Amino acid sequence: MKTYKALIIDDEHFAQQGLKKIIQHALTDFFISIDTASSVKEGVEIIKQIKPDIVFLDIQMPDEFGFKLFDYFEEIKFDVIFTTAHSDYILQAVNQWGCLGYLMKPIAISDLKILLNRFVERQNITLESINEIDKIEEIEDEVSNNDLKNQLKKEHGIIFIPSITEVLVLKIDEIIYCKADDSYCTIYTKTASFMVTKTLKEVEGLINQINFLRINRSYLVNINFANKFDKRNNVLILNCNPHEGENTLPVTTLGYKILANVVS
Repeated sequence: MKTYKALIIDDEHFAQQGLKKIIQHALTDFFISIDTASSVKEGVEIIKQIKPDIVFLDIQMPDEFGFKLFDYFEEIKFDVIFTTAHSDYILQAVNQWGCLGYLMKPIAISDLKILLNRFVERQNITLESINEIDKIEEIEDEVSNNDLKNQLKKEHGIIFIPSITEVLVLKIDEIIYCKADDSYCTIYTKTASFMVTKTLKEVEGLINQINFLRINRSYLVNINFANKFDKRNNVLILNCNPHEGENTLPVTTLGYKILANVVS
């Protein structure tokens, strides 16, 4: 269970200690600390030091009314529960200052529990709102990153592909062919080969260029590197030697039809 910090601001010592004892008796583990102050100014200093979650604020005090507390802060980052023996101030407390609630003196434990339940509900709603904002920002970041990737691909022919240990930045026109390897894929260029954590189908979708053809289930070939098709052996012969790869690749019947449509 999460615990919170509280501050009681009341000019009467017995009122301070009385409310503190009620809270400690009724809700033993709710607050990790309960501090006290005898005036608004003293309360302001303690708030700056301990940053309480809830302030129990007496309204009628000799130096400054409790409402003056709000004048000392540009932003109120704590909830306020007004404590008062005078019902005259209730409407002002609720309507003007938007407090969590108010407690009439003498304070009833049942009323205190109602307000603290309201506080917990408000905390949960706030947390959910923050989580929703985080999700929206993550989506916006992803969209922004995708826009950048699409621009680099369109203008410079560059794609980003994750490998086991890093993210690769590859120029599409330097890729000779890609070979499926279960849920992975190996990409071959003249100078290097890379195993990436994407399937051949995913890599094909990422490259998405008409000069890349699936000559069989396991191979995606950049046709710009093709030299000739050997019909007798059903292989495509490349015009270069890929790094640690093959320069003759098997072609299926469907692959041959795809090649035939390209060259016809």
